[in-house]
Amino acid sequence: MWSRKRFDIDYIDLIYGLGAALTVGNSQRQGLQNELEDWWISDSTGEAIACLSVRSGWDLLLQALQLPPGSEVAMSALTIPDMVTIVRHHGLVPVPIDLDPMTMAPDPASLDRAIGPQTRVIIIAHLFGGRVNLEPILAARDRVGAILVEDCAQAFTPGFRGHPDADVSCFSFGNIKFATALGGALLRVRDPQLGDCLRQIQSTYPVQDSGHYTRRLLKYLGLKTLSSRPGFTALIWGCRRLGIDYDRLLNQSVKGFPKDELIPRLRHQPWETLLALLRRRLQGYTEERLAAQTHRGQRLIQLLQDYCPQILVPGVATLPHVHWVVPILAQDPEMAIATLANAGFDSTQGNSMTVVNPPETHLEWEPRNAREIFKHLLYLPCYPAMDDTTLVSMAQALRPIFSPSVSEFLRMGSP
Repeated sequence: MWSRKRFDIDYIDLIYGLGAALTVGNSQRQGLQNELEDWWISDSTGEAIACLSVRSGWDLLLQALQLPPGSEVAMSALTIPDMVTIVRHHGLVPVPIDLDPMTMAPDPASLDRAIGPQTRVIIIAHLFGGRVNLEPILAARDRVGAILVEDCAQAFTPGFRGHPDADVSCFSFGNIKFATALGGALLRVRDPQLGDCLRQIQSTYPVQDSGHYTRRLLKYLGLKTLSSRPGFTALIWGCRRLGIDYDRLLNQSVKGFPKDELIPRLRHQPWETLLALLRRRLQGYTEERLAAQTHRGQRLIQLLQDYCPQILVPGVATLPHVHWVVPILAQDPEMAIATLANAGFDSTQGNSMTVVNPPETHLEWEPRNAREIFKHLLYLPCYPAMDDTTLVSMAQALRPIFSPSVSEFLRMGSP
């Protein structure tokens, strides 16, 4: 069985992290953070801030802005649930911006509708490895005097630090991201004064628990082994024998903080071992490593279009695109998952994203495209270890069950 995802980290990096846990002291933490931030911003402008996660950085930013309660935050309609939870925690109103299925960029009509006099922040997510054209959003920002934040968690490439005119650009190096350090994030903040404010707030936080991060390193040593084809096959066999839902088990193994503990857990400074491992991962990460994943994604999409001509891959028209994941829309995702599993491929709908609901005062702003995408979304396994023969087999397995009705609706764009 081919696993749904392989972690973008080598055994040597995990061992380095465990070694750093024993040898890097707290007295080195600030120096590590300064070095990492200086390196990150060396070819860009503004301020760099290393955080525990993008969610931590998002919470920091909303604290620093001190927006009046009831202010509106216009958001990409498909995002991770915690980003919406944080907006509401600060007494703000999330407003969804519906998406064009072919580019996963904001739909122009929905963008105009979502951004108005009460909009104080706009946050746009680059989804699935594609990079949204921000020019229309920058124009909307300038029109209302808002702050533009770009969430680049799924769009990391070496040398890319975000759009130079975005006010804040956020990069995540969490468990399943490119160049993962099993945590950590870097923010580029265009306004140095705002950057200083974020840094000052974060300096009041306690440092991340050392034992928690060490346990994470040990856990992912095991999970990396289980994500290999023999390891994953053995895991599935064992789960089936014991009556365990392996999809739920896998999702729980990489999930974030419990919802009721979210804000307190986010408000920590990154531990020195995390900073040391993140520095190692980023400074040693090559274009060639990313190119291998990009090539596999492009090849799989080509094969899907050959064997299932009507298939829709959300965001396929966005360039540049590194294919962090390869999503498709399936009429019946559960049937597709079962069919692919019988063919030896583990796929998933995942549970890491959500659709942003419209404000109660404007239910007509329902993001219909995003809702339809989310309902039918299915992630396929795709990484460099999968050769052409393997990708052809997966595309062939999908051919008899694919229905064009979903893509026909979405190709029409927003109603």
